[in-house]
Amino acid sequence: MTEEQNESEPPLNPQKTGETETVTGNKRPRPASSADKPTKPRKKYAKRAPVWEHFIQREEDLSKSYCKYCKAEFACDTKKVGTSPMIGHINRCKEYKDWVEHENQKILSSDNNGNMKLVKYDPVMFRRSVNEMVVVNELPFSFVESEGWKRFCSNVLPMYKTFSRKTCSTDIVAMYLEEKAALKQLFSVEKQRVSLTTDIWTCPTTSYNYMVITGHWISTEWELQKRNLSFKVITDHKGDTIAAQLMDCLDDWGIEKVYAVTVDNARNNDKALEVFKNQLRMRGVDSLVNDGEFLHMRCCAHILNLIVGHGLKKANAHIVAIRNAVKYVRSSFSRLKTFALKCETSKLARGSLPLDVSTRWNSTYLMLSSALKLRVAFEKMEAEDKLYCDYFLEEEDKIKRVGPPTSIDWEKVARLVKFLKVFYKCTLIFSASKTVTSCLCYSEIVDIERSLITKCSSTDEETKKQANDMRDKFDKYWDGLSNMNPLVIVASVFDPRNKMKFASLCFDQLYGKDTIESKKLHASVSSVMETLYDHYSFKPTNSENNEDTEDQTEQTDSQPQPCTFELSDDEDDCEGMLSIYDKVVGLKINEVSYNELKVYLTEKPEPRVENLLGMPYDVLSWWRRNCSKFIVLSEFARDVLAIQASSVASESAFSTTGRVLDPYRSSLTPYMVEVLLCTQQWLRCSEFSGCSYMILHSMADR
Repeated sequence: MTEEQNESEPPLNPQKTGETETVTGNKRPRPASSADKPTKPRKKYAKRAPVWEHFIQREEDLSKSYCKYCKAEFACDTKKVGTSPMIGHINRCKEYKDWVEHENQKILSSDNNGNMKLVKYDPVMFRRSVNEMVVVNELPFSFVESEGWKRFCSNVLPMYKTFSRKTCSTDIVAMYLEEKAALKQLFSVEKQRVSLTTDIWTCPTTSYNYMVITGHWISTEWELQKRNLSFKVITDHKGDTIAAQLMDCLDDWGIEKVYAVTVDNARNNDKALEVFKNQLRMRGVDSLVNDGEFLHMRCCAHILNLIVGHGLKKANAHIVAIRNAVKYVRSSFSRLKTFALKCETSKLARGSLPLDVSTRWNSTYLMLSSALKLRVAFEKMEAEDKLYCDYFLEEEDKIKRVGPPTSIDWEKVARLVKFLKVFYKCTLIFSASKTVTSCLCYSEIVDIERSLITKCSSTDEETKKQANDMRDKFDKYWDGLSNMNPLVIVASVFDPRNKMKFASLCFDQLYGKDTIESKKLHASVSSVMETLYDHYSFKPTNSENNEDTEDQTEQTDSQPQPCTFELSDDEDDCEGMLSIYDKVVGLKINEVSYNELKVYLTEKPEPRVENLLGMPYDVLSWWRRNCSKFIVLSEFARDVLAIQASSVASESAFSTTGRVLDPYRSSLTPYMVEVLLCTQQWLRCSEFSGCSYMILHSMADR
């Protein structure tokens, strides 16, 4: 400051000397009491410059500040230097650059081709991934607070901040609502007809009755989709209660059209589907296909379980003897070691020796087939191990334990295993829920019937009697079309390798060529297909829905009547038909009705190349390639192929529920159980999170 400024303006902090103060060079007296008055502090203002995020102002000297990272000191007086020195420093500070790199840390990852790349750390996505891990791996919420998890994060990802179990549960509920909203939007966009499977399970820890409902459909990309739609507590197993729960599920998801419902053979399900059908009829004609005539689909796996279980009762004593032998070997390590030694001396590869679940015949089949391979080792145990023989002298439930297995037991079981091999293969096909099974169902039913017919004429009286008992149970559910849903046969026709020729061949083999039964079945299946095809042919298009009903009424008489083209068995006629198709493909269906069903059935079946390539045949890929050729028929095929042959897709949810609702987690509310079960299944149906949104956005782009 200049001397002129000093003379005209008093200093901000005058010098204090005793009882006098200097003002512009003159001294004047001041009362002694005024020296004790405190000086008014300077008002502090918030630092608005962005650079202050990286500097700290010194409390003892407000004109100076230091860097947070390297502790270098700079002047910051607003009147003399401003913030320029601090800005210049932060642009070249190495410690600041290291901090930025640490905050925006990138993780080394590899793509599908094995190429390494850097991925930026996203704390939001990592937190969601932790929640997904809790759901998919069925972990307790307390896992995110565990010491082991905190140690792992501290060592591998130090920038990650752990959160509480309460936050974890809140995030999972939000994830469930997010995925559910995306799926509901998906249903509203595609308006796809859905097939359902359902079942009921009683929780052993809480005694609640849980009813699961699973939806199945084939997307516009011709991919089979499966989603758990509901997992609610119901009060009882009555038919009215089941029907009400099905309707509530449809209302919740906004599903308007249902094709078929696959359930087991309990009587309450028969009444439930009748009530459900009547309620759907009131919602409109398009809610059901053909007035719900084919709505009820019986679970093939459950029927097969009844057939085989009925036959196993005759061989129960032989099975129990081998089961007790396996139970002895697996009861302790020393016994298992002794048995392994017997296998080694007999030059046998021990492999696995599972113990069955007596209520599941397929596990019994696996146990018996494994035990038969080790028959020599079991016989050595009986001849050389006294403890093994004494085990069968003990009593079990006040009854002498059955065994050890004799040669008769082994021979009976060997014939039984050979007989059950066909049924076991069919069970694997029926139980699949991630692949199309409806087109394979009838082929497996025919194999079962042919096997039973062969065994019924066996020379062994015991085998013959056993086969006859199983045949009676078979006829109760699968005798022709009287007790079987015809869609089981119709689905096999939509396999381009089969078409109608396979079904006709099966009819001739089972009932005789040109017999009344064979001709009746052929005519019945053809009639069902034509009826359903007409339903899809005359379905109104979107453009028709936008027109006024009055205009539609006036134009009814002027519209051309549907015409059909008769086809012969000659290939030239078929090729001529296809050329006609190319001319009329651009016309509306209600203007010219082109019978795609007859064209499809007239063409030659696809060659069976799956055995040559070693890969299963993909039916949906064929329809995806040919959907532009068969516009109406492809819609028909999409709905039929989505039907499930069994309710295993719903029953599999109970296996997960048993692990989620274990005795240590029985305090979970029913709503949280539904959140965990449904979210887990939705996440497992996608390779990455947010799959539903990705699908929805891709649909919007198209």
